[in-house]
Amino acid sequence: MDWRQIAESLPEFAEKNRAVWNELDAAQGDGDLGVTLQLAANALADAAAVAGTVRDWLLEGGRAVRKAAPSTMGILLASALIAAGKALPPETGELSSRDWLLVQKTMAEEIMRRGGAQRGDKTVLDAFHPAIEAYEEGLEQNLAAEELMAKAAEAANRSAEATADMASKTGRSSWLGERASGRIDGGAWFCYQLYEWLALKLSGKA
Repeated sequence: MDWRQIAESLPEFAEKNRAVWNELDAAQGDGDLGVTLQLAANALADAAAVAGTVRDWLLEGGRAVRKAAPSTMGILLASALIAAGKALPPETGELSSRDWLLVQKTMAEEIMRRGGAQRGDKTVLDAFHPAIEAYEEGLEQNLAAEELMAKAAEAANRSAEATADMASKTGRSSWLGERASGRIDGGAWFCYQLYEWLALKLSGKA
């Protein structure tokens, strides 16, 4: 996976989808998820321009996100990126499929540790965990990189849509009651859209 090319394209991806993320977040949060993710995408693109390796990018990108987007989601994302960078060997060049699995697992674990949420709490984790499981299953089937990402995206899509039937157990949305009921979690939907976008990138369709 060409991490630098992915990083450079993140701001455009966020710009295209931020209104949807804001709208979903407004139903159960502050309505600023899209703004946060746009700021994070811009910071990650800037970090990639000066990073020498993918490990450097994750570490410096995480620190840049922490400064640029100091919201709850921004801090979670920043911490997850830094943890993923630390998990990679210093000599890591391009991310192999197994490297990417390590990045995903490390990020999910850090989000759980830092945010205190679990699967089933109606958060980004409810799409992230199924995507990782599907990706790992695809690895055992020796699927190509674009097939792995497409498989993960499909799992994330199903799981993100299922959050509409969940009761939120964390953050502001946990006390909004009916206002958050029947709505897809914005973080979970972002997770799905990111996997879908990466799958299209890897297949040359985006």
